[in-house]
Amino acid sequence: MKSGFLVTMGLIAALMTAGCSGQTTSNTQKEAARTAATEQNVQEQGANTAEQAAEAATEQAAADIAVQVETYESTDGWKASYDKNLIKVSEEDGVTFVYTGEAEGTNQIKVKYYAEQMPDEALGNAMSENGEMPEHTRSEGYFAGRTDVWSMRTHVDSEENPGTAKDYIAVEHNGGTLVLEITSTGQADEKTGMEVSDTLAAIVDSFELIDQEPQTYSQWIPGKYMMTSGEEIEGQEVSSDSYVQLNEDHTGTIHMQDDIQIIWYSREGRILSADSGEQIFEYVCEGDTLYLNDPAQEGESLMFTRQAWEGNEADTSAAADVQKDR
Repeated sequence: MKSGFLVTMGLIAALMTAGCSGQTTSNTQKEAARTAATEQNVQEQGANTAEQAAEAATEQAAADIAVQVETYESTDGWKASYDKNLIKVSEEDGVTFVYTGEAEGTNQIKVKYYAEQMPDEALGNAMSENGEMPEHTRSEGYFAGRTDVWSMRTHVDSEENPGTAKDYIAVEHNGGTLVLEITSTGQADEKTGMEVSDTLAAIVDSFELIDQEPQTYSQWIPGKYMMTSGEEIEGQEVSSDSYVQLNEDHTGTIHMQDDIQIIWYSREGRILSADSGEQIFEYVCEGDTLYLNDPAQEGESLMFTRQAWEGNEADTSAAADVQKDR
């Protein structure tokens, strides 16, 4: 009995030892597998990180090569920067920045200075074809993001080459006018179109006018024009003053019941809201008299008379925001 008991206890001990040994071996194998998997993940993550870093370095190197900015300075008193990898400069009949990247049609900016000519005359000479003016739309606005330089603009859609358009920007510059003739062709590929547009726009935005003198094109218009009106209230005559103030930087204020911040155009007598950019009035300036009317309403024009005034007290920030990209 005793020996049988010992045998039985020894068998149980052996089975327990075997069981524990099996569990230990299994746990060890699992831990080794987990360690191997972790090392593999670390290696894969390291490889991915290295690959991403290599791609980023390659992209940065390509970007550094793609953009190589040079500056062209003209004897006519202006300079502009361009990417020499995408633009070729020609000096025939003015200065032309020609887009040389892969794109359809003609894409370029031609710059020419018209000495002793004001913007409208210079635009006419730049746009005329065989002595005739093409169909075009006109606008105005600040030049190259500057709020101290005003420009006249026109847009022409080509009849011979559908999809091609020309935009003209005329800037009075020191006794003459600088005309930018921007030719652009629509691109079937949107990405290409954006690259062409951005490249040409960057040239225009980089323009600097050297020793720019005050513009004289519409110097006779700025001023403060007053109007006194009266009405009878409870048997008494009550008068009130209204005014239109047009500043030299093409900002201004119309004060009647409330103050309205405005921007004014030199030609066609357009007055726009500085907040919305929408036309709200039309004006005609004859000597010291300014006639103001609302184009949305029929009626007689309001007449204002020029007064002596000093300074330019209008807030120009709102007008600058509206006109910056017009």
